[in-house]
Amino acid sequence: MTQRRSKGIERELSVVTAAAELIAEQGLAQLRMSDVADRAGMSVGHVTYYFPSKSQLLVRAIEQSEERFQTEVRNALQHQNDAWDRLGALVELAAASGPNDPGWLLWFEVWGNAAVDPEVAEVQRRLDGWWRQQMSDVIAYGTAQGSFHAADNVRAVSVLSALTDGLSVQLTLGSDAVDRAELIEIVMDVARDLMAVDA
Repeated sequence: MTQRRSKGIERELSVVTAAAELIAEQGLAQLRMSDVADRAGMSVGHVTYYFPSKSQLLVRAIEQSEERFQTEVRNALQHQNDAWDRLGALVELAAASGPNDPGWLLWFEVWGNAAVDPEVAEVQRRLDGWWRQQMSDVIAYGTAQGSFHAADNVRAVSVLSALTDGLSVQLTLGSDAVDRAELIEIVMDVARDLMAVDA
């Protein structure tokens, strides 16, 4: 890789990082390219060279965030042999960390813009599909191991994914209804109701 190419990748990464921070802080609608440029330490021209629109910035910001998440998931799951521990690790990684979780705030913007922007919608479907596949793989692993018994694996994926997402939204918004420990406990309790062998 040439030095010039490496420099370009570093600049693009700086822009995406700055944009992700600002989107989480103030939302996409309030985002200005000049603010991104200031935070990234470069000119507006450099920012728009890499990303001509705010929508493209959002897409790359969520992709960057999810690339880190996916790496964490792969690393965590390969060290968990017990199916219930594997499921617990997946839920813990996916759940919001607390109020104003930056990754979840990015997802709020993605969901809102996916309804009107086909490019954002395609990325949302792809990333959500990856997450659901991880949940499906964990359930299949537990079923093959004899640790899980779900009447309908597809339904179990839908229920546990929706529950993790819904409670994470509440937690990110600062709701008093749930904290992170309760979130994980609730999801795992429902998983046991759905899939425990002796249920």
